[in-house]
Amino acid sequence: MSADNLALLRQQLASGETEAAENTAKGLQTISGLAFAKLAGAIQHAINARQPAVALLLLADSERFCAAGDSAEMLVRMEELSSLIASCRQEKLDEPARRASALALELLNVADFPQSSEAIDVVARFAGSAGSYALRRRDLDWFSPLALQTAGWASRCENRLLDEQFLPVLEIWMHRATRHKLLEAVPIIFEAVHLLVMAAANRSEFLSRFLPEWRIAAATASLNPENPQASVWVEQLLLWTIRSEDKTFWRPVMQRIAEVAGLAVSRHGVTASFSVFRPLLDVGRVQLADELKFGSGPDETSSRQMILRMVCNEALRIAEMAAHKDFSAVAGDKVEEMYHSWLSDPDYESQTRSIERFCQLLLIFWSQNRKRAARKWTPRDERLATPLLTEEERQKLAFLL
Repeated sequence: MSADNLALLRQQLASGETEAAENTAKGLQTISGLAFAKLAGAIQHAINARQPAVALLLLADSERFCAAGDSAEMLVRMEELSSLIASCRQEKLDEPARRASALALELLNVADFPQSSEAIDVVARFAGSAGSYALRRRDLDWFSPLALQTAGWASRCENRLLDEQFLPVLEIWMHRATRHKLLEAVPIIFEAVHLLVMAAANRSEFLSRFLPEWRIAAATASLNPENPQASVWVEQLLLWTIRSEDKTFWRPVMQRIAEVAGLAVSRHGVTASFSVFRPLLDVGRVQLADELKFGSGPDETSSRQMILRMVCNEALRIAEMAAHKDFSAVAGDKVEEMYHSWLSDPDYESQTRSIERFCQLLLIFWSQNRKRAARKWTPRDERLATPLLTEEERQKLAFLL
């Protein structure tokens, strides 16, 4: 009976009998012995015939296959659903693709779904393909649960070959989010990154392979100084690093951010590219305020002091790179340019004093580390020339100055 119905359905789809095909599809729901593979084949025919209503009816019938099954069967079903999503993408049928993606996530949540290396491969292919499609359609309601549930599932797997199997998925997502300038997707991607990195058997190794891909996304976004996405990529990476509470992450993170900032500055100058590296300076500004409030002097175990030192070093490198491009300037001129760019942002209107204090700290740091270049230089802006750090505060910053 089921074979006859499926043959009839294919015939109706081929001849364009939409209403009849829908009725036949509804009739399949009453057939208890129908195999998933045959139902998936019927859905494929509906997609090829560009009949989304029929495809949706058949996908609704597929829910009964997402509750249980042995390991091999569940992996095959996941692969079938991934294949259907790929076909939907080719035919530009969004609704059936969303439904197939939702079914795949239901399957993933089954308690008996395998957690083998093979399963990670299957889920990674699904996550990459479906996630890319969702980002292409700019559908965050589709992308967000897909990204977080697949990353969450992978983070719970005992066989954690995540750097090899799931990093390519993050690469696909980052590329798509950058290409479509989808700012709202970046925090979602970093939430997935957090789940994966925290679960990785070797976090440093995972990070060392993730950061070059992050750099590509951020650098691509920074090529257009009017594109706010580069700033978001930098900001989210810094927020994630703070959240991770792992001191070893800071150095490689800072280095990659400095590379992106250097690229932006070399192309567009400090003022035009300031938004790209402003999140880095803002971390320094906040860390300085906290150190002056809570610090008590040099402390080798202090994460805050370590971060502040790194920010000052990287900010100075950016200033020197910008000065090198402008033969008539020195790094102090570029720090002053950073200062004016920062103050021109209305979002930081209430932070004027802390910005002044941090930029003045950068100038002092520069003068002590590049004494010859800074010897004859004085700020043009009187606000930077007026000392803001008291002697007591400078004592707290002895680890830096």
